[in-house]
Amino acid sequence: MMIVCTTTCRRILTITGIALLTSSVYLGEAQAQSFNNSGSFLIAQNLGGIVRKIPLEEVALPAMSSAKTATNAEFNQARIELKSDGSLIYILRGRNQQGFDVEVQVTPSGTLVQVDEQIETSGVPEIAVKAFKRWAPNDQLISTWRSTRLGEFFYQFVIQDFWLEIAADGNKVMIYRKKIKI
Repeated sequence: MMIVCTTTCRRILTITGIALLTSSVYLGEAQAQSFNNSGSFLIAQNLGGIVRKIPLEEVALPAMSSAKTATNAEFNQARIELKSDGSLIYILRGRNQQGFDVEVQVTPSGTLVQVDEQIETSGVPEIAVKAFKRWAPNDQLISTWRSTRLGEFFYQFVIQDFWLEIAADGNKVMIYRKKIKI
């Protein structure tokens, strides 16, 4: 009887501890990707990333230096994400000298993972604009972004409740639902 009580108490304490730990963070978005053409086998990517706001002073110097050099932006917000594989990513937000919003994802050692910059619609390739109009023909465009990841360009079209991410060649379209802020 004593062993059952101890095991039960440990479980309750463990669950309570996990609940308290995660109450101040939110989980990153999960994306499913098919491995075969039939789409019958899916896996979740980016599941379990934990993100929290941090002061800019807590951003590692190599990360901040790399982000500023790449964007020439003045950052005003920082978050840190603990990926499901245990790695850390800083997410920095700010404005560049042209007055456009910028978001950079960078490792603590300064390796750029992703750079998102708000741009004028005129800076988007016509093939990507046509793909956007095909998928959201009647939606009001709020803003346009260029996303750079490992030398690849994607264009993001922000509309009311969603944003569409379209490859520079127009051949890949991903639709994301905006997070609801509480």
